[in-house]
Amino acid sequence: MKARTRKNVTLVVGMFLLLSFLGQGFVFISENSPIYDEAIHLTAGYSYLARREFRLELQNPPLIKILSALPVYLGYRLPFNPDPEQWRRGADWLIGQDFLYRSSLPADRILALGRIPNLFLGAALVLLIGWWAYRLWGQSAAVVGMALAALEPNLVAHSSLVTTDLGAALFTFLTLYLLWEYVISPSGWLLAAIGIATGLALVSKYSTILLVGILGVVIAAHVLLGGFLPLPWAGRSTAPRRVGGRFIEAAAVLLLILSFAALVIPPVYFFQGFSPWWAGLRWFLTEAERSQPGFFLGAYSQDGWWSYFPVAFLIKTPVGSLLLILAALVLYRAGAPLGRREAIFLLVPVVFLFTAMTQAKINIGLRHILSIYPFLFLFASRLATVRFRRDWAALLLLSIPLTLTAVSSLRVAPHQLAYFNELVGGPGEGYRYLSDSNLDWGQDLKGVKAYMEQEGLPMIYLSYFGTAPPACYGIRYQYVPGFLPLEWPPPSDLVPQGMAREVLAISVFNLQEVWTPDKSLFRWLYNRTPVAKIGYSIYIYDLTGDAGAHLRLAEVYIKEGLLSPVASELQKVLALDPSNSEATRLLSLLLRRGNGLGGD
Repeated sequence: MKARTRKNVTLVVGMFLLLSFLGQGFVFISENSPIYDEAIHLTAGYSYLARREFRLELQNPPLIKILSALPVYLGYRLPFNPDPEQWRRGADWLIGQDFLYRSSLPADRILALGRIPNLFLGAALVLLIGWWAYRLWGQSAAVVGMALAALEPNLVAHSSLVTTDLGAALFTFLTLYLLWEYVISPSGWLLAAIGIATGLALVSKYSTILLVGILGVVIAAHVLLGGFLPLPWAGRSTAPRRVGGRFIEAAAVLLLILSFAALVIPPVYFFQGFSPWWAGLRWFLTEAERSQPGFFLGAYSQDGWWSYFPVAFLIKTPVGSLLLILAALVLYRAGAPLGRREAIFLLVPVVFLFTAMTQAKINIGLRHILSIYPFLFLFASRLATVRFRRDWAALLLLSIPLTLTAVSSLRVAPHQLAYFNELVGGPGEGYRYLSDSNLDWGQDLKGVKAYMEQEGLPMIYLSYFGTAPPACYGIRYQYVPGFLPLEWPPPSDLVPQGMAREVLAISVFNLQEVWTPDKSLFRWLYNRTPVAKIGYSIYIYDLTGDAGAHLRLAEVYIKEGLLSPVASELQKVLALDPSNSEATRLLSLLLRRGNGLGGD
C-alpha cells in the first residue's frame, strides 16, 4: 500500500511538473513576438506541404518545419502564392515575411499555431528524461530529472519557438535511450527504433550528423570496457568473447542502425529520394565553414572561440542546476553507484558535443548545444538515491538547489530566451557577455508597444534587430540603422521636432555592434543609462532635450549613408544648442551639396 501511495504521489508530481512546463511555454508563446528565424522556418515548412518543393531554407532539414506548419496547413489551408521573382531567386526571408504578415490569418495566430508542436516535443523530452531516470534509479530520480528539465529556461524558450534545436535535442536523447535499452535487452524492434530515432534527428537539424560520431564513440567505449552489443538474432551466450569479435559485431549493429536511419529520410521529403537532404547537408557544411561575426565577453571575432560554449553553458544555466550536476560528479560513488555503462551513455555525448563545438566557427547561441541538457539532468537525477545518516541532509541536497533553480528561472518568465544566472548578475547583465539568440533574437516588439502605450509615446526612434515589421504591432517609428533591415530603403517617417518626449529603443544586438564593430555607431550610448529595458533585449534611452544625442544620431545616419534624416537631426541639435559648431558645419555642408553629403 505504501509503495502504491508513493507511486501515485510521483505521478501527481510528475504531472504537475509537465503542466508547469507547458504553462511556461504557453505564456512565452503569447508574450513574445517573432524571433529572427521563425517567419522563414514556418513558411518553409508550409511551402513543403503546399508545393512539395524543398527550395526554401536549405540550412535545416524539413521535419520540424513541417510539424510546425502542419496546424496552419490542416486548419486553414492558406494560399501559398509567393512572388514569382522572389520564388525563382530563393528570396527566403522576403517570402517568409509576406506569408506571415500578408496572409488572411493574423500573424500572431499563425505564429502561435506554429509554435505549439515544438512545445509538445519539449514536453515529450521532459517525460523521456523522467522515464529514463525512473528506469535507472527509481521514482525520486524521475521527479528530480523532470524538475530540472521543466524549470530549465533554455529548454522552455527553445520549445516555444519555431526553430529546430529542440527537435534535435529530443531525437538525439531518444536515440541514446533506445540504445541503452538495446544493450540491456537486444531485439529487432529496438534496433529498428534506434535507427528511426537517428533518422528523425538527421531530418531535424543537420548538426545532428554529430550523432553518428556519438553513437560510434559510445558503442566503442561500451565494447572496449567489456560490454556486448550483439545482433538481435544472436543471444549473449553466442556473443564473441574477444574484443576484436565484439567490435565487429558492434560495427554490424551500428551499420544496421544507420541503414534504418537512412530509410527515414525519403518519406520526410515526400519520397523524392536522398538528393534534397544531401543538397541541404552540403549547404550546411559550406555555411559552417564560413566566418560569421560573434560577440563573447565583450570581444568580437569572425572565427569563434574554443571556450564559447562551455562559458555560455556556465552562465546561462541556473546555479541550482549547476550545483546538482557538480554534486552528481563529486558523489558519483554515493547512493546507487554510477556504473560504467551509465557513465558512458550519459557523459560521453556531453563530452563529445562540447569537444566538437570547440571547433565551431559560428558562435551565436547556446541553443547549438541544447542536446547536452537532457543527459546532464538525467545524470544529476541519480542524487535522489544518495542517503545520509540524517534524512534532512539528503532532503537539503536536492531541495535547496531545485528551489534556487525554480526561483531563478520563473522570475525571468516570460523572457527565458534572455536568461542568465546570478553568477554574472542575471539577465540584466547578459549583454556584457553574449549576444544573438542567447539574449536578443528580436522577441520583444510587443513589449516596446506596451511601453509606448504606458508612456504615452506616439512615435519613437527604433533600431531593431529582427524580422517582425514594427508597424504590425502599431509601432510608429523613425528608423535608426542596425542590422540589415528587410525593407530598403527603410521607412521615411521622422520624429517631428517639438515632441514632448523623444525616446530611442535599440536592440541589444545593435547596441553591441556585433556586425559593425569597426563603425562605432552606438558607442556614445555606452556611458548613458537606459531608462527602461524591454524584456532584457531592447534598451530605452531618453533623448529629450539632448543636443549631443541628436548630433550622434546624425553621425550614425551619415556613416550608414542614410542622408534623409540627417537634416532633421541637425536642426534639432541647433534648436537645443544654437552655438553647436559641429551641427552648423554639417548642416551647411549638407545644404551646399544638395542633400548629397558624401553621396548615397
